[in-house]
Parts: sequence; structure tokens; C-alpha cells
Amino acid sequence: MMHPTEPPRSTPGDPRRSGHGPARLAALSLGTVPVALALLGLPACGVVGSGPSTAEEPRIHSGELEAASGRPCPDELPIGEDPSGHGFGIDEAADELPSLLDPRRAWVCRYDSVDIASTTSGGTEYGWRLEGRPAPVDDGLLDGLQDALADLSVPDDRDRACPTDLGPRWMVVHDHDGDLTAAIVDDYGCRSVRLTDDPHSTPPAADDQEGTVAGVLDGGQAILDALGVGRAS
Repeated sequence: MMHPTEPPRSTPGDPRRSGHGPARLAALSLGTVPVALALLGLPACGVVGSGPSTAEEPRIHSGELEAASGRPCPDELPIGEDPSGHGFGIDEAADELPSLLDPRRAWVCRYDSVDIASTTSGGTEYGWRLEGRPAPVDDGLLDGLQDALADLSVPDDRDRACPTDLGPRWMVVHDHDGDLTAAIVDDYGCRSVRLTDDPHSTPPAADDQEGTVAGVLDGGQAILDALGVGRAS
């Protein structure tokens, strides 16, 4: 149920928008550079056609699933850095693309919001608790999952408005020779994705990850659609 005082994926000062105005203005200003260079008769090298970099391929940490006693999903989502103070975690856009190991097995876990505290402004701080048990992904869906993960993208318009409904989060964990990687998808708002290279210890979208990247990515609806989960399915 949506709490009227706390819309999801809020940005301080404007909870209905997920972007950052200055970043967009900078992008618009940059967009005038090729025109200026053309007028001067100079090449626009490094400006036109440039895109986000891709993270280096991760090493395979084969003991992660065993260290978690065979449990792919933690009982609660680790939050880590939480600028909004409401338990949604990092909300800055990623600036590079991930380099993910291909899924050999996968599980889907649903996390529902729970009220855990009140903020100093009288709002609510949420936690995210596992609902039910991890659901194994059918082998026939792994190719579709891999395609959806490969299509994750860096948000190109962080000023776009997103719905202010609140729903669950889905953790899609995949195993590659005992190495766990997870995509946490918001089943609300812009269906943003946060990655973690170890779902039991690394907060989603945190810095200094291997293969996965810091920040928020686009492409969550495609992941949910590939697995047939989520409120739109």
C-alpha cells in the first residue's frame, strides 16, 4: 500500500522526480559542442557517438553460494548508502555499464516494504523483507534473462517523472559456478535496477564492485517480463 507521505524513489526536494536538473543542463550544454566545432571547421572527436564505458569482467568467486549455506537471497535487503533516508538506497544514475557473468542457474525473491523507523521530518524509513521462499527460474528462461541483463542501460534522462506508487522489489540472483550476482528491480516507479556482486554482503548499487556497477540502471521491466513476475505481468 502506498504511504501518502512517502513516495518511492524520491529525490530530496522533489519526490516525484528521479533526476537531477544540473546534470541534465550539463548534458544539454555539451550537446552544443559539435555544432560549435562544425562552425569552426574543427572535428568533433570524442563527442559524437561516445557512450558509457563498460566495467571490467569480474573474477569468479566460486564460494559465495556455499558461504551463504546454499541460500541465494538474504532475509532482508542490505541498504547501504541511503541519501533520501527512507530506505530506498542509492538513487544516483550509473555512469558505466556492467560486465556480468552469464547465468547458469537463477532464483527470484520478492521483498516487501516494512516500516522500521520514523525520519526526523516525520516521514517513514522502510526496510525490505523477504516474502516467501526463493523461486528457482526455469532453465528455459535463462536465455531471456541473460538478454535482459545484457540490455541494461545507463539512464539518459534523470529528469523524467516516474509514478509515485509503491510496490515490492524483486531480487533476481544468478549463479555462475558458485559466484552469485543479483539485480534488484523496483516494481514501482521507473522500474530501476541496482546490481550487487554479492547479495548477502554488498548493498545494491554500491561502489567498488566487480563486474556490477555503482548507481542505478534502466531496464528493470524487461527483466521482470523475461521471468513473468511483477505487477505488470
